[in-house]
Amino acid sequence: MERNIKLTLEYDGSEYGGWQIQKHTKTVQGTLKKNVEKILKHRINIIGASRTDSGVHALGQIANFRTYKNIPLYKLQRALNGYLPPDIKVIKAEEAPLNFHARFDSKGKTYVYKIFNRNTSSPFKQKRAWFIPQALDIETLQNALNYFTGTHDFTTFSKISKDEEINPIRTVDKITTEREKNLISVTITGRSFLRHMIRVIVATCVKISMGKIPLEAIPRIFAEKNRKSAPFLAPAEGLYLMKVYYNDYPYQIKSGDLCELK
Repeated sequence: MERNIKLTLEYDGSEYGGWQIQKHTKTVQGTLKKNVEKILKHRINIIGASRTDSGVHALGQIANFRTYKNIPLYKLQRALNGYLPPDIKVIKAEEAPLNFHARFDSKGKTYVYKIFNRNTSSPFKQKRAWFIPQALDIETLQNALNYFTGTHDFTTFSKISKDEEINPIRTVDKITTEREKNLISVTITGRSFLRHMIRVIVATCVKISMGKIPLEAIPRIFAEKNRKSAPFLAPAEGLYLMKVYYNDYPYQIKSGDLCELK
């Protein structure tokens, strides 16, 4: 009988070219696929909820694949964690309905972006957070981030090539900022995100908190719908996929009207 197996994964993306399989680069999806096939002894198609970029980490990536093998879930998880490298681990294996699709069934995601903010870097935060030695104004950072909640055209704040037919309209439901000693965490929850969207938003708001861009410039930057208007990109090592939501998305799903910024 065919089964659809749902996996919850944690990984350190530092040594990988992102989630998605690439020909000449080691990826998380490729590494996972190779080891699942080694255990099941047949080819599979691994589907991931989020195509995290090179260097991005995950504490709650979701993936699924189909098999006819009747291996118990606990044995599959144990075998996988034995074969997988130390920087990728399966923290949960579940049976899912046959029509479950890790990517298309997602109702939303939460990401966290981490900034290490002190005058000296830390060997323990290398490849784990964006090191910024300049003092950041947390109140200004949060005020800037507030502009990005709601439904907007995020063309300026994403990587969309001219030949891609991608809808730039996205809805961000919540953004919060928290500081614990030298570590600043920006938590962002939304229905879906464009490529580089979170990293451009964070970098832009950091520039504002440093006083390099006026807070009042954000509506104009949005309106220009031009990636060159926000030529900033926070490094990948600070970004973590924390959770993918399916039936448990904490915000009401509805058609959002574009938010006008003033």
